[in-house]
Amino acid sequence: MMKRLLLGLALLVVGGALAFGGGRMLYRAKASEHWPVVKGAVLSSSVETLRSRRSVSFRPHVRYSYTVGAEHYTAETIAFAAVDTSNPQEANEYVRRFPAGAPVELHYSPGDPSIACLECGLAGMADYAVTAAGVAMMWFAASGLLSVSRSGLRARRRQRTQAPGGTAPPRETHG
Repeated sequence: MMKRLLLGLALLVVGGALAFGGGRMLYRAKASEHWPVVKGAVLSSSVETLRSRRSVSFRPHVRYSYTVGAEHYTAETIAFAAVDTSNPQEANEYVRRFPAGAPVELHYSPGDPSIACLECGLAGMADYAVTAAGVAMMWFAASGLLSVSRSGLRARRRQRTQAPGGTAPPRETHG
């Protein structure tokens, strides 16, 4: 029973972390549409090639700078949605839209100006999937923990109702 309890707690924690991480990205994507806007400049723009055993994908990488108040910041977030793609032309489109040296308008978080994005309001399917998987894992873990605790309570009740000799007390019959 202890192993089941620990497994359930571990699933609950992992599910909570996934739900929190995905939910935070979804929240930022939506909230960023209403963040303050500031002008900045693109410092560098390139496409990274990501290789794995089964596939190749391309990630546009745009680094930009901006000033909020007296503080100077640099950031690299294009959008809170994943912008990796299997199509190199799509990744190169970002490089063409945000070439090094170009001026940009970006949104920054009023609570933490170091968080910024160029294309705000976009959330990716991966963010929804991670959030949903985390919530499902938490629900599964919570229902499993509830089941384990119920079965433990039933077992303790059975032990308390048994007679000292290990036999159950006689049942009354009505008839």
